[in-house]
Amino acid sequence: MSDGEHFVSGGPNNHPACHRTTKSQVDPQYVENFRRKLKYFFMSPCQKYRARGRKPWKMMLQILKIVIITFQLVSFGLSNEMTVTFKEENIIAFKHLFLKNYQDRNQDYALYTRHEVHDHILYIINRYLHLQNLTVDNHAFERIDDVFTPLSICQDLYRHANVLPANETFDIDPHVETECLWIYPISLYKKDDLENDMNLTLDFQRLLAVNIYLKVKAINLQTVRHKELPDCYDFTVNIKFDNHAHSGRIKISLSSDVQIKVCKDWKVSGSSKL
Repeated sequence: MSDGEHFVSGGPNNHPACHRTTKSQVDPQYVENFRRKLKYFFMSPCQKYRARGRKPWKMMLQILKIVIITFQLVSFGLSNEMTVTFKEENIIAFKHLFLKNYQDRNQDYALYTRHEVHDHILYIINRYLHLQNLTVDNHAFERIDDVFTPLSICQDLYRHANVLPANETFDIDPHVETECLWIYPISLYKKDDLENDMNLTLDFQRLLAVNIYLKVKAINLQTVRHKELPDCYDFTVNIKFDNHAHSGRIKISLSSDVQIKVCKDWKVSGSSKL
């Protein structure tokens, strides 16, 4: 059989089962073109540019995408950093505004006498009522339908407790009840008048905790310098007097939840539109 012959194998009915083409039938030009395309496919963008003089548009587009995404990430990071910083600095401000004799270095803020507990609660209420005159003009009361949101004082209490350490006896109902009273920031009180009107009684044998809740509004103006619209912040501040241990030491902590939203009305003068 010569090199140029076809090899055919027949089946039972003499139909061809396979066909073999010799090497002489493969087009050398086709092989060369395929080899060139394969080589070009694995070239770097610079090698492709040297080979054909074609500008690497796809690579330039990818670089542009990377630049845009990087810019967006940096902008988001700066914006997020300003938000976190604003919240943290407000919490520090609230501690100085509402916690009596608070110092930044105070890791342990606690009270040990009944008089101190009453005095600190009255101090918080009085500072809140005078907030508009105390703050450096970026905090205000929350107002809903022209009514200020009240400060609330809630006590968590055992339903019943009669503890007599001297006799080593106690009678206690561990079910917890919560009693609250509300104070609206509609008028300024003197300390004695506030104490009389408030009618707050603390039963320390039953007392587990006193939680004081207050709402404060603020605007994060520092974003204007970065060509961003300021956001409005609603802070829900919780000041907790923790007596769960009944150890004679009542720990005080301040925490804050914040809701960030778009301000209702805004105007930025002397700059291009944001």
